[in-house]
Amino acid sequence: MNKTQYSKLVLVTYAFYMLLSLAWFVTSLAVGGYVNFFALITLAAFAAQFYFKHRITNLVLGILILPASIYGALFFLSWGGNSGFDTFISIMIALSIVSIAASIILVFGYLKLSFNND
Repeated sequence: MNKTQYSKLVLVTYAFYMLLSLAWFVTSLAVGGYVNFFALITLAAFAAQFYFKHRITNLVLGILILPASIYGALFFLSWGGNSGFDTFISIMIALSIVSIAASIILVFGYLKLSFNND
């Protein structure tokens, strides 16, 4: 995979995390009736990263999100094992697995990206 294709893959990863955090924020606001500041900060961080494309920030964001994604996948696997795997749990496990793959892309993006700020 060349650097241009990998750059596009990283941009898709940014879009995935922005959509995921936007859905998290809107769901918290609509269902819970509160402003989820963590989701809002996550959305702002990936929007800024989408604009600035800073390589070291890819590494930091990937390292921060990887353990959270693994924890989320294990949590929902455990929850599904106790109560049964319904549609919600299956979707959350799938999103966690995609998030694990996306965070690995961000970590390796530190080495492979063709962004100009070395």
